[in-house]
Amino acid sequence: MPEEPRRIMIVDDEERVRNLLLEYLSDFDEFSLFEAASGEQALELLRGRPADLCVVDMRLPGMNGVSFIQASSEAGLCRKFLVHTGSVDFTLTPELASLGLGEADIFTKPANAKDILLRIRAVT
Repeated sequence: MPEEPRRIMIVDDEERVRNLLLEYLSDFDEFSLFEAASGEQALELLRGRPADLCVVDMRLPGMNGVSFIQASSEAGLCRKFLVHTGSVDFTLTPELASLGLGEADIFTKPANAKDILLRIRAVT
């Protein structure tokens, strides 16, 4: 019996960034992909369809990336997270580390999509 595709959500307010990641990852049959432009939208979508992994921008309108990661983790809506940020001075906070994120889970834009793919495969 074939393995179910891993459910991956891309959360980024920049449509171009979301589309680039979605387009790249869609070449691989091992993923079921979906997207959101805000943390609030992502939480709403995840309530109907939890994810195995969320790739999250830190600067989101309304709820920021850290708040989204905390909320979705506490609600059991996403199991693993990768940070995809344009902030070159972003540092891993104790809150994020307590949720299982490490330095290898932080990607600074523009990140190589292949590196993100390899990390997704490693943690899901």
